[in-house]
Amino acid sequence: MTTRRFVSLAAPLAVCALLGGWIALSAANAEAASFSMLVYALANLIVYTDALDFALRLYMRRRHTATARGTGREREISIDLATALPAGAQAVVPIEPYAIIASVHNLEERIEEFAANYAPYREHMWLISDGSTDHTLLRLRQAGWRCFDDGVNRRKPAAVRRLLETLPDYIETVMVIDPDIRILEPGAGSEIDLEQFIGEFQQSGAAAACPRVMIEPDGFLARFQSFEYALAFRAGRQSLADYSITSGVSVYRRDALAQALKEHSLSVYAEDFENAVILLDRGERIYYDGRLVVGTEGPGSFTRWFSQRVGWYHGLLKVFIERLGSVWRIARRTPFALYHYIVYVGGLTICLHLLKTFSALLLLASFLSGIESLFFAHGQPQLHTWTNPAYFMAAIGSYLVLGAVAMFTVVPKSERAYAAPIVPLYLFYALVHIAPMTVGYANWIALKLIGRRLYRDHYEPEPGDAHEPQGVHGVHMLATRR
Repeated sequence: MTTRRFVSLAAPLAVCALLGGWIALSAANAEAASFSMLVYALANLIVYTDALDFALRLYMRRRHTATARGTGREREISIDLATALPAGAQAVVPIEPYAIIASVHNLEERIEEFAANYAPYREHMWLISDGSTDHTLLRLRQAGWRCFDDGVNRRKPAAVRRLLETLPDYIETVMVIDPDIRILEPGAGSEIDLEQFIGEFQQSGAAAACPRVMIEPDGFLARFQSFEYALAFRAGRQSLADYSITSGVSVYRRDALAQALKEHSLSVYAEDFENAVILLDRGERIYYDGRLVVGTEGPGSFTRWFSQRVGWYHGLLKVFIERLGSVWRIARRTPFALYHYIVYVGGLTICLHLLKTFSALLLLASFLSGIESLFFAHGQPQLHTWTNPAYFMAAIGSYLVLGAVAMFTVVPKSERAYAAPIVPLYLFYALVHIAPMTVGYANWIALKLIGRRLYRDHYEPEPGDAHEPQGVHGVHMLATRR
């Protein structure tokens, strides 16, 4: 066993042992008389809602593809694609022309990386310079890339809509990408190549298809995001059958995307979620095909991560409220659509947010009480019933079990060693999410009441500010995080 593999195995085991010892010592000092079932239920609200949601999504994922069982295809697709294709479509059919389109802004520093990533797809690439102020446009054109520019900084949704107007009429399929992603080849992460992905999509007649997005290995914070993205795509999107949600990297029928962008608010907040809601409300189908994998970098720093999540939850509330009628019509399609779009997104994620915040505070108080009990300190007020260490012990134990189950049912084998060390700590990551969620919701409310945000995230700069690239990190996956 190599040193690296030993560390990957020893780290999670050491953390588990530390938590286990702390739980045992805290339990020995906890006062049974201070235990309250009501407070216990409130403190563990986040844990049990996540666990029940995860179990339901695993069941629905299995049910949606039950007819494909035994073919090996059901593991990564949210529908039985074989039955979705027209009769006789299994024969080899020439792929129709397609375009890979992207909005780029001030890409000069990363042009070499971009060119290397997309060299195999160069003949299909169509780019638009979204008001770049450096030499992005010049360098791309000098290198022979197609790049449209009319000197306007529209931001991504409007830029993509403008680019669609310039494409040749014979192109009926488009793949929208962000310049910071990599399309992984078969053997390097994907099971199929891009042309097979697009060819089967073209035969399916669906409006859009979403591949799996994975976080490239890059430090401690990226490990949490890697595990989170695996849950969001391989349990979340894959459970949604053909009423799934697009991401920042998705394939569309050109006419469907053009119509959606005509109705789109053109806001960068939850732009992909808004696209999906518009398409699904029109009776279109969107499915997830995780056999094609694209890689992207995580935010890298906690500050950037926090800003990203503030934008996500601001966008979620914005789109949900503004398109509530559309969301309700989508929810009436199937019982699980009702569960996801109304119960999960509207209820558990938005309406119960204050209660989840209270739950997180109870767990924090319980955790601090356990630390106090362990080290015989007395700095925390002795609230007893509200701070019993048993509440946090139950939560960390339950979430550890949930994480272990997810590790072996959702996370791909090739990514387990990377994600495993953070599984014992994932409850803390889930609890920290409460902070940007609160700020994101507060930003939307503040915009409605006083016309300005309380916290300025990086998604939509003020007029006159430099526009930042809209990376795939803006993929609106929060609606399917579990």
